[in-house]
Amino acid sequence: MEKIEKELNKLLVVMLVSVFIFFIIVLFNSSVCYFFNIKEANFNFILAFLTIIFLFFAYFKIQTSSKKFQQEFDRVVSGKEKQLLHINKKLSKTNKYLEHQLYKDSLTNLQNRQALERDIVSMKHPKIIILDIDSFKEINEYYGNNVGDMILRDVSQWLKEFAQKESLHLYRVGADEFSFLEDKDLDMDRYEELAGILIETFKNKNIELIETGDIIDINVTLGFCFDPDNTLEKADMALEEAKQKQINFLCYFKKIDGKSNYLEQKKWSKFINSAIKDNRVIPYYQPIFNANKEVVKHECLVRILDENEEVFPPGLFLEIAKKVKRYSAIEKLLIEKSFQKIQGREDTISVNLLARDMSDSNVSNFVISMLKKYDVAKQIILEILENENIENLQRVTTFIDKVRRMGCKIAIDDFGTGYSNFSYLTKLKPDYIKIDGSLIRNLENDKNSYAIVDSIIVFAQKLGIKTIAEFVHDEKTFEICKNLGVDEFQGFYLGEPSPRLL
Repeated sequence: MEKIEKELNKLLVVMLVSVFIFFIIVLFNSSVCYFFNIKEANFNFILAFLTIIFLFFAYFKIQTSSKKFQQEFDRVVSGKEKQLLHINKKLSKTNKYLEHQLYKDSLTNLQNRQALERDIVSMKHPKIIILDIDSFKEINEYYGNNVGDMILRDVSQWLKEFAQKESLHLYRVGADEFSFLEDKDLDMDRYEELAGILIETFKNKNIELIETGDIIDINVTLGFCFDPDNTLEKADMALEEAKQKQINFLCYFKKIDGKSNYLEQKKWSKFINSAIKDNRVIPYYQPIFNANKEVVKHECLVRILDENEEVFPPGLFLEIAKKVKRYSAIEKLLIEKSFQKIQGREDTISVNLLARDMSDSNVSNFVISMLKKYDVAKQIILEILENENIENLQRVTTFIDKVRRMGCKIAIDDFGTGYSNFSYLTKLKPDYIKIDGSLIRNLENDKNSYAIVDSIIVFAQKLGIKTIAEFVHDEKTFEICKNLGVDEFQGFYLGEPSPRLL
């Protein structure tokens, strides 16, 4: 900067001297001509010549000084730019570090609650599952912070593997709470399946303390929410409700947020009635595969569209539909639309029927009339819920005999968890058994589940009944089921529900 100031001073001096000399020349010109009576024209010529020479010299000096000034200025500016770039790099690193501190959990290196809140804002269809470690406060107080931190790190590692497998974003959102997030327009079936997998997985998780030999069992409770407004807060509410009721998991839509059951039921009743009236009950189809991963049939699942064509899964409305006596109307719409869908095609579909539907002459007669109307009996499998108590078995078996004679096949759904178990098979003589997902999803880790599934398959094979594994959620489970002798497979690993037949 000192050199720049010197060059500027030189340039200023040259300019001032030039102006001063030019002024003297003009004054001298007038004085000489006056005192010596010289012709002004001749003398002006001489002075003009001298002035030109002087101005040329001054111009040269000014140009030289300007170049030096510019060079020195460029050198200094270049140095300043480098210095600024260096400072910017430092600031950038500092900002990244601060962002890391702001949005990262130091213990688990997961993103934190602030990061979750930031990410939700940019999502169109945020879906959240919040997981809480049961009794963590008591464990932490009894064994100390070091053990508590170890548990959190181990749990976070298990959850990282799960999140990576299911393509979910993972966050630590509280002292003993973690959250999964994704931006997808998927239905609740997937999340209930994910919740079930997590619950079963943690039932087999424990941590052994080397120093004391103590074994700490790790159990979890889940809350989840699909509402795009205040998603995180509502998931928190679902988690708290689940903990208070001592249940494994709960979705926000299932009557939380302080409203009375009556008001919630009234709201859903209105929604269901309008959907039936406006023909917004629609079938979705989940593919069922053979051991070669080829589609052999589809299960028909009910969905409801709202006025904006947003899809609502059955977990949100079916139980209320039963309470307000609109379940049969929904079932009839689903049956007719699905039968109509496969008319003239070679596709086979399975349709869920409650035992009471089969003993209810209104519904059972409707099913038979639709089978005749669309001539699709040979393409239909009727699934009976195994865990539902059948009060009038004679009327159910009568209905089954009728539809069998027409060409329908019978399946028992959710087999392995209901009250009647194997005796059910000898009474209803089904063509298929669908093994309950709670057994399938935990085959890899639970010896009891493995033994039960193996027994079901062996028993079914002796009776000539085909088996279908529900909730096949990954390749490992698929291979285990295949090796055990399962005939057909269904689950999100292989195919998700869709309004189209594959």
